[in-house]
Amino acid sequence: MKKCINCLNDSTVKHIKFDKNGVCNFCTTYEKEYTKWHDFDKLKQIFDEKINTIKGKYTYDVCIPFSGGKDSTYVLYKMVKDYNLKIKTFTLDNGFLSDEAKDKIKALVKVFNVDHEFIRIDESLMKEIYNYITNRYLSPCIACSYMGYALMINYTTKFDAGLCIHGRSRSQMFRGYFESSTDTFKPFLDNAYLVKPNLNDIYMNVLNKIDKFIDKNLAKKMKEALLKDVLNNDFRDFVGYFIYHDYDVKDVVSTIKNNTSWHPNNEIEHFDCLIHNASTYIKNLIARRPHILPEVSFMIRDKKISKEGASILLEANKKIDKKLIDKELNLMCSFMNINKKKLLFKAKLYSKRWW
Repeated sequence: MKKCINCLNDSTVKHIKFDKNGVCNFCTTYEKEYTKWHDFDKLKQIFDEKINTIKGKYTYDVCIPFSGGKDSTYVLYKMVKDYNLKIKTFTLDNGFLSDEAKDKIKALVKVFNVDHEFIRIDESLMKEIYNYITNRYLSPCIACSYMGYALMINYTTKFDAGLCIHGRSRSQMFRGYFESSTDTFKPFLDNAYLVKPNLNDIYMNVLNKIDKFIDKNLAKKMKEALLKDVLNNDFRDFVGYFIYHDYDVKDVVSTIKNNTSWHPNNEIEHFDCLIHNASTYIKNLIARRPHILPEVSFMIRDKKISKEGASILLEANKKIDKKLIDKELNLMCSFMNINKKKLLFKAKLYSKRWW
C-alpha cells in the first residue's frame, strides 16, 4: 500500500498519483495554489462584490439550503448578522431527516426571522433514485447529493433569489481537487475568483458529468422533476461560503452555540441524518479504510490538523455501534426497497475486487 509522505492519502483514493518523492497529486496541486485559497481579504472582497451585484434586484437576495447542521446554521447566522439581505431558506426532507434537525430548523428560522420551506419531491421518484444509485454505487449519499445540489440550483431560480449560498466545508469541497480532476466541485472552484462567472458553461459541465453515471431514462425524469425551473438556463450563482471565508470547526460551533439556540443533543456531526452510520459502514467496508480519508488528508494539507490528529479522527470513524448500524440498515433498505443481505454482499465483493 503506497501512502503520500505529506498527507495520509493512499493508493485506494480515486485518481491518486505519486511523484518520484512519494508526494500525491492532491498535495502538489494544493501546495501550488495554497496562497490563492488563503488570501481571505481578496476572497471576501469577491464574495461581497457578488452580494452587492445582486442585492435588491430579485424577490430574495440569497437562497440558503438549511439542514440544521452546524455549517448551514453558521452560514445563515453570518448572512443575517453581517449583511442586510432578504433571505429564503429551504430544507430537503429526503425521508431520512431526523426530528432533532427538524426541531432545530423550525426554531432557528423563527429566531433569524427568515422565510423557510421544507421541500419533499415525489416519493416514488425519490425511492427510485435511492434504489438505483444505492444498488449501483452502494452509497445513498450520492443520491442525496444529486437531489440536494439539483434542488439548490432549481429552487434558487424558482424562489427568484440572486444567489445560492451553501455551507459545504472546505474539506468537502477541496477533497478531490487537483489539476485534471473530474470532481463535481472543481468548475465552481475554478471560477471562484470571478464575480460573474459563465453559469451556463459551469452548470452544463457539471450536469453532463452526472448524466454519464445514471440510467438515461432515470436521468431524464430527474431533470424534469428536480431542475424544471432552470431548464431554460436561468441559472443563478452557486456560492460556497467557505471558499471565501476561513473554516475553523471550533469557531463555527462556538459561534452558533453562543449566539443562537443551536445546541446538539448528543453529537455535533450528522445528527440530521437517520442513516448516516449505516452509510458510513458500507463505504468503509468497500474502501477497507475510513471513507473520509480524502477529507481528513485535505485538512492536513490545509494546515488545520496534524497527521497524528488526523489519524485519531480516522480511527474514530471506524467505531460505530453494530446494533445502531443494523437498525439504520433496516430503515434504509426498507425505504429504498433494497435487499440488505445482497447490498452487504455486493459491498464485500466490491472491496475484494478493489484490493
